[in-house]
Amino acid sequence: MPNLPKLLLINSVGIYVNLNQKQAGPYEAVQINQMFTNGQVTLDTLGWMDGMANWEPLSSPSFHSLGIGTQILGKQVSQISLRAEEQTHKLGQTFESGTFAIGSAISEAFTFFKANMLGSISWLALTGVLGSTMIGALLIPLISVNLFACVKRFMDSGKKMDLGDLFDFSKAVEKIAGPIVLGFIIGVGFVFLIIPGLIFSMWWTFSPCVIAHQPNFSFTDAMKESRNAAKGNWIKMLLLFFLLGLLQILGALCLGVGLLVTIPVGHIALYCAYYQCKKSN
Repeated sequence: MPNLPKLLLINSVGIYVNLNQKQAGPYEAVQINQMFTNGQVTLDTLGWMDGMANWEPLSSPSFHSLGIGTQILGKQVSQISLRAEEQTHKLGQTFESGTFAIGSAISEAFTFFKANMLGSISWLALTGVLGSTMIGALLIPLISVNLFACVKRFMDSGKKMDLGDLFDFSKAVEKIAGPIVLGFIIGVGFVFLIIPGLIFSMWWTFSPCVIAHQPNFSFTDAMKESRNAAKGNWIKMLLLFFLLGLLQILGALCLGVGLLVTIPVGHIALYCAYYQCKKSN
């Protein structure tokens, strides 16, 4: 027999399949794969070819070695992996937390501010304007989460923010209601006892960051993810809060003008800290 190319030999193999309890064929491997596409056969369909003692499903190694059904198997594996990942998030199971460097988080925040000065100051101005009315105040959490999303894009790809990015209303309920409810819970913790309020703050500080980083998360998922990110970083988070507070004092000492820089930088530094936790995971 001449030395034919392997692909030609595979395609010329005569394969019989069981269709509706009837033997059909012979078919070549390419034709069987086309039948998968058309929905005529599945991986459970029985097949036979010369050399086999019995009929075997098309998912068996004998057929897989001929390249039959490989695309279908690949799709099923991808779908199973995706469902497993979604189920993991639903169950609140996350990977072990990473860590962050305080100085690096603040430095990265200053870098973003310098590259996006107009947008950062505009965010601060908008929070002041919107905060003057009750309805407008409801939008402050939205534009704050959207600012985090701008920071993520900048850190991932170097893309500068546009003012319009602050008014992204996708997932608006999560962006608005979540932080409001969270603020209420933390506030109640501080009213009754300082320690619970402090613990809640450290647990859930990163929740808005998570919504910006992973938009498909619900806010309850974001709270779980935030708590996971905070694990092992309690002292660093306390130091970060302390240093950001000092930063605001320095900004106020500069005739108040410095707050135009320090307030946005302080806000952005929280996301930078979370981003580092994810990257170091």
